[in-house]
Amino acid sequence: MAENEDGQERTEEASAKKLADAKKKGQVTRSKELTTMMVTVGGAAMLVFTGGELAMALKNLLAHSLSSEFLLVENESLIVSRLYTTLVTGLMTIWPLLAIALVAVIVSSTILGGWTFSLSVKMERLDPIKGIAKVFSLRSLGELGKAIMKMVFIGVAAVWLLSGMTDDILALGMQSPKDAIGNSASMLVWFFFVVSLPLVAIAAIDVPWQIWNFNKELKMTRQEVRDEHKESDGRPEVKAKLREMQQAAANNRMMEKVPTADVIITNPTHFAVALKYDEARMAAPMLLAKGADNIAAKIRELANEHDIPIVESPRLARAIFATTDLDSEIPGGLYLAVAQILTYVYQLRSWETMGGDYPDAPEPDVADEYLKNLL
Repeated sequence: MAENEDGQERTEEASAKKLADAKKKGQVTRSKELTTMMVTVGGAAMLVFTGGELAMALKNLLAHSLSSEFLLVENESLIVSRLYTTLVTGLMTIWPLLAIALVAVIVSSTILGGWTFSLSVKMERLDPIKGIAKVFSLRSLGELGKAIMKMVFIGVAAVWLLSGMTDDILALGMQSPKDAIGNSASMLVWFFFVVSLPLVAIAAIDVPWQIWNFNKELKMTRQEVRDEHKESDGRPEVKAKLREMQQAAANNRMMEKVPTADVIITNPTHFAVALKYDEARMAAPMLLAKGADNIAAKIRELANEHDIPIVESPRLARAIFATTDLDSEIPGGLYLAVAQILTYVYQLRSWETMGGDYPDAPEPDVADEYLKNLL
């Protein structure tokens, strides 16, 4: 079992924070065998499908480059120009192979640990004593074992393939030079492809081992987990963010109740409270929502959208805001004032349906003691 410097066992999986910190340092899962396999097999497959065209293009390029021209001998600038043209043409001819190799390197490097870029330099890596220790470490022994495994697998595949191609190889001596060159090139391409296939098996073994070893090295002790939780929970910016998220969630839940209110009482602009009263289920009116400034404006906006009456009563709005918690009944000392507002709302509804005299807005009396928290 892995242990830290204090001798404590690393039994806990790495946290998201530790994984993120490791990635910032460039410490991610990587498999050299996967990269080697994808580059080799990808290049071999490309040669299988395009080897004929590639060989013909290189043949024509070589024939053209080696052709003797009298003007080239007398003019050095033409020689340089011919050399430049040959190099460019050669690169354009083999660019598919280079592209396959580049894509294979990028994909194999990011498929396990993702994309990362780090310029951190660890001075301890320059320590010769630690370097010698790494030579005889378990990781080095594992790399040696993989190297031996590759030699064995590839050697077996090569011997098996050569034994099956013996007759074809001997037949090359009976063919014309042109046919012999073409057939030998084709055999070499297929030989390269088949011999590279054992790398797939090696990569299939190495990738899970690299993932397991990476997770093992990043495991944490229980004390490290507790310390990390304390550090994260104790940061002021984390606490502030949590409070902000909690407040936003609470405001959203509160705003969802505004459309069910019977009346909105305002200051008229700085404060707004939403009340609901159901005589059959409530002993007293209940506060559904309250807010100041921007939240008050949002409450009024929702009230207008859902045709909820808005009544201006500055002292009553401020008193309810200061003394009543959400989803709680208003204080007994405010019953009469709120009853006057609700009566006015009921009169408004009656006037809207039956007509008659427009009701007068009430002016509830609110004791100063209910405003002491706002004075």
